[in-house]
Amino acid sequence: MKKETDHGFTLPELLLVLVIVGILSLGALHGWQRWQQRQQLRDTAQLLQGFLQRLRAQANWQNQDRALWLIAGDRWCLGSGAKPAAGCLRGSRLRFVAPYPGVKMLSLRGEPGFYGRRNVAKAGSLAFGNASGTLRLVISARARIRLCEPEEQGCD
Repeated sequence: MKKETDHGFTLPELLLVLVIVGILSLGALHGWQRWQQRQQLRDTAQLLQGFLQRLRAQANWQNQDRALWLIAGDRWCLGSGAKPAAGCLRGSRLRFVAPYPGVKMLSLRGEPGFYGRRNVAKAGSLAFGNASGTLRLVISARARIRLCEPEEQGCD
């Protein structure tokens, strides 16, 4: 038996709630994807900066020249020493393979490299990015490696 005080939701009310939940879910998904892209870009920057610092230390320790080369592509690769003829494989201490396919190498300025004598370098910069933005790693003549955003003052 149905009492007069029993009330439920009508179909239009339920549909309205579902539409609101759907819109909020789409906004959250878009924000999560942007956050994930920013994290991938930052992670790539930190890994690349660490690789270049290890390469600089190795050049200084062994008193050897370490010029850099770049193989562009979906999974770009940066390294030193003999440039591979057919792609880049992980596993070599003298090579850095891009960890995420969404992060692209945008430009390589100059001919950066490290020289063992007095821990100096040939200046240059690497610009890379994805849909969330662009970052640049700058190598100075004194072998300082710094990370910056291209729109920052002094990041050229």
